[in-house]
Amino acid sequence: MNLCGFRNIELKRIVITEKSKGFGRSAIKIVKQYAFEQLHTHRLWLDVIEKNSRAKSLYESEGFCVEGVLRECLKTTNGYQSLIWMSILAQEYRTRLSC
Repeated sequence: MNLCGFRNIELKRIVITEKSKGFGRSAIKIVKQYAFEQLHTHRLWLDVIEKNSRAKSLYESEGFCVEGVLRECLKTTNGYQSLIWMSILAQEYRTRLSC
């Protein structure tokens, strides 16, 4: 995690090699809890490769909202890929806890 000014935290990367075991979801829940309850951040944000629908769906199910797309900003061996910016705000996190 990168603690930026203005009480924003960027989640840089999570790599889970064993899929469909709930490790990714557990990791995201722990990161959110730490960011909002311990660090008292206002906004937790991340980016996800546009083609990674599995990760994007996980983030959306955990309350992250799409903010925008950085079109073709990553050069890979297969050409350029776009990144989706996503975030969750402290108020959104607290609202989800009360449900």
